[in-house]
Amino acid sequence: MNEHELLDAVSKLPKSIEPPRDLWPAIEARISRRASTWQRRWYWVPLAAAAVLLLFLLGRRESDAWDVTALAGRPLIGQTRLAASGHLRVGDWVQTDDSSRALIAVGKIGQVEVRPDTRLQLVVATASEHRLALARGTIDATVSAVPRLFFVETPAGTAIDLGCAYTLETDSLGKGLLHVTAGEVEFQTGSQGSRVPLGALVQTRPGIRRRAGSARARAECGRFRARQGTRGPQRARTRAAAGCVVALASAAARGSGAPRRGV
Repeated sequence: MNEHELLDAVSKLPKSIEPPRDLWPAIEARISRRASTWQRRWYWVPLAAAAVLLLFLLGRRESDAWDVTALAGRPLIGQTRLAASGHLRVGDWVQTDDSSRALIAVGKIGQVEVRPDTRLQLVVATASEHRLALARGTIDATVSAVPRLFFVETPAGTAIDLGCAYTLETDSLGKGLLHVTAGEVEFQTGSQGSRVPLGALVQTRPGIRRRAGSARARAECGRFRARQGTRGPQRARTRAAAGCVVALASAAARGSGAPRRGV
C-alpha cells in the first residue's frame, strides 16, 4: 500500500466511534462509591479521636486515685462507707473510728496503714509528689522510692520521706510523735528542718522547743511505747526505747499559722 492508498483509507474511517452501550453511568457509580467510602472513613476519624481522648482522661483520673482497702470495720471515704476496697482521690478524706483500719496504696511507691480514730486527706497525687495531710490520729507509712517523693503534713510540720518506714501520730493541735523504724525522715516546720534517724522517737508540738531528755518528753515517749505495746519486731521496739529522748522543735510555727504546702 502506497502513501496515497493509506491516506485514502484513513479518510474513509468514521470521525467518531460510539460504544455499544453508555459507559458513563458505570463510571459515575464507581466514583460515587469511592467518594462514599472516603466520607465514611472521615466520619469515624473524629469519633476515634474522641474515644482516645476519653480513654486518656479516664486513665489520668485513675492514676490520680489511690487504692484503699478496709482492714477492719468500715472506714469512711468522704461520706461513703468502705465495704472492702475503693479509691481515694485528691481532696478526699479517709476517716476511721475506734474499730476500723484501712490500708492506702501510695501510688506505686509504698503504702500507709491508717489506724483507728484517724482523719487523713489526699492532697497531691502526681508522679513527682505524693502528699497526705494528717489532721489527727496515727499512720504507719512504708515507702520504697527516691527521697522527697512522699510527704505527710501535720498541724506541727511536715514529715518528708527519705526512703524509710515510720509511725506518725498527732492530735488536732499538732502535739504528736514520729517514730522512724527504717531509713530516715526529715521533719520540717516552715524553713527549718531536722533529720530523724533510724530508731529515733521524736516529739512534735507547734511553737514549743522541747529539750532532749526533758521529763515531759520522756513521759510522752513512755506513753507512746505503751500504746505501741507488742506491735512490730523486738528490734524496732528496742531502737524506739534507745532513741526515745530525741525531741524536735516546731519553732517556725510559733509566730505563723501559714500552711506548710510547697515543702
